[in-house]
Amino acid sequence: MERDWGERDPAWAGIRSEILWVANTPVHVLRADGPTAGPTQLLVHGLGGTSINWLEVIRGLSERGPVLAPDLPGFGRSQPPRARASRIEDNLGFLEALIRTAGLTRIEVHGNSMGGMLSTLLAAELPQFVSRLVLVSPALPGPTSRLRELDPETLRRFAPFVVPGIGERRMMRWYAGSTPEELFAETEQYILAGPSLLRPTLRAVHVENTAYGKRHPWRFESYAAATNSLVRLLLDRRRLDGALDRITSPTLVVWGDQDRLIGRPVIERALARRADLDLVELDGIGHVPMLEAPDRYLAAVSAWLDGRVAEVA
Repeated sequence: MERDWGERDPAWAGIRSEILWVANTPVHVLRADGPTAGPTQLLVHGLGGTSINWLEVIRGLSERGPVLAPDLPGFGRSQPPRARASRIEDNLGFLEALIRTAGLTRIEVHGNSMGGMLSTLLAAELPQFVSRLVLVSPALPGPTSRLRELDPETLRRFAPFVVPGIGERRMMRWYAGSTPEELFAETEQYILAGPSLLRPTLRAVHVENTAYGKRHPWRFESYAAATNSLVRLLLDRRRLDGALDRITSPTLVVWGDQDRLIGRPVIERALARRADLDLVELDGIGHVPMLEAPDRYLAAVSAWLDGRVAEVA
């Protein structure tokens, strides 16, 4: 396991891999020191993601305060404590336990995709801890009247998970029959606005993470369990809508206009429901802005966190 990521790339100097025990479960986290007087930046990755999704922005965010980015149980290098304990409810409980285990009292939470869903629920349930919230292409319900606007690839990937077992079997055939390079290349094509947006060192780290997943069967099982629970929450929508309504912390939505997974209708519905949400829309960017355009992400988010209006290039 990496100890200091600066050994891999000078741009990641000061970012450390550590094992943190949370609720009797060993969890892999990335950490970076920052001003102790500043709020801790808690970074929550998305479905199928890992803490390395945040590598390019951790050092910049650490200028505000310490940074903590976990591999949620079932993802990355954090094996879940039991089978299928990667569902939304399980990982929401994990994040609540993590906050208390790490002794955090004031946090600014960044959540991408499924991590945005988890962060929404977390901010609603523990408002006393979350001082600011950044939702990055968050997985929130879209308007049923605009389902036809869903990207065909999104439907192909996630519609089968409406019926338990169907999506898992279909996904397993693709997963088992592909190399790590093929798996990441296909995912990259889907979630990024362009593969060339990733630096070669970062891309290599992600391919290695995919290879690790191929060697550990719990990773696929965890992905399937998380996907099933995520789809159910999106279809039911009542809990997520209620959580969005209860958020009291200032909230920024960051969204790329080339996002095929979280379309414009989802963002517009959230903004219509909560007119006090701020929005930064990044042109030419897909589903993971902190990977694709880390400098633009940092500029926009840091300005907002400081109470300024960012000029997004």
